[in-house]
Amino acid sequence: MLEQINIQITNAKNEVAKKYVLQNKLNDLKIELQKAEGELTNLENNLKKEKKDVDNLKKLSLSNLISTAMGSKADKIEKEEKEYLMAKLQYDKCQSNVNLIKSNINDITNRLSGLSKCENIYDNLLKKKIELINVYGDESTKNKIIYIEKNIDMYLKEMKEVDESIYVGNELLDEVRSAKKLLSSAKAWSTFDIFGGDLLSSMAKHSKIDDVQWHLSKISNLIKSFNKELKDVNISGISFSSSTKTFDIFFDNIFTDLSVDKHITDSYDNICVLEVKIENILSKLKRDSKDLKEIIDCKRREYDEFIKNI
Repeated sequence: MLEQINIQITNAKNEVAKKYVLQNKLNDLKIELQKAEGELTNLENNLKKEKKDVDNLKKLSLSNLISTAMGSKADKIEKEEKEYLMAKLQYDKCQSNVNLIKSNINDITNRLSGLSKCENIYDNLLKKKIELINVYGDESTKNKIIYIEKNIDMYLKEMKEVDESIYVGNELLDEVRSAKKLLSSAKAWSTFDIFGGDLLSSMAKHSKIDDVQWHLSKISNLIKSFNKELKDVNISGISFSSSTKTFDIFFDNIFTDLSVDKHITDSYDNICVLEVKIENILSKLKRDSKDLKEIIDCKRREYDEFIKNI
């Protein structure tokens, strides 16, 4: 009878540990979303201001006519357009982060919906078990069982933290590989462009860059999420030098294609380095998860053996 309840309790423990980790993550994400939405509102206001500055300069007015005559209007418009573009890129990056957080909240909420009753199930099973132990065991037996169960709980929660890190790491790795593929394609078009490519090759290259922009923005935000997960399992986080310069690529294409080509090459090299870093960390996390599972299995065997001898 105890063995059957133990199997049910083991399954319930897994669900409770998973719920504990997911609930903590959901609470953190809600706080993060509140901050990100506040930042987005500020960036939206700044974006509107920069757009207004550009529009005002382009209007026909006496001051604008004087600026045009003096040859300074073009410079002013270019300056305001650059500032507007940078404001737009910062806004888009923040918007991407908000969307990612909302997506993660929805994902975790859906995963938690299937775990809503796990704690009640676990408590009821535990009560049944305690009743049986009261019949078949003494105080020393109960204390030993409680000690082993707490040990298993501790390792289970640790393993679930590691598994969540793997989950986020795999999502990040998928984005990195998508960006790498696009950058590789953009590099190919850049090479063709340098050796006498036409307008079509230039358009193809810039189309790839637009796609890369979206992926690099998401990568930048996913790195933050991954680093938070790594901190929970005491592993050093990662950095990505291109993530801080993501939008330089697209800003520079206003000035010269040579600048764009250099950034494409640099970003491709950096994304390759990042891919290897993530793969190495994921390998370590998977080893850690396997080691923890072996410890848990060992504790459960010890537990089962103890129960058999009651």
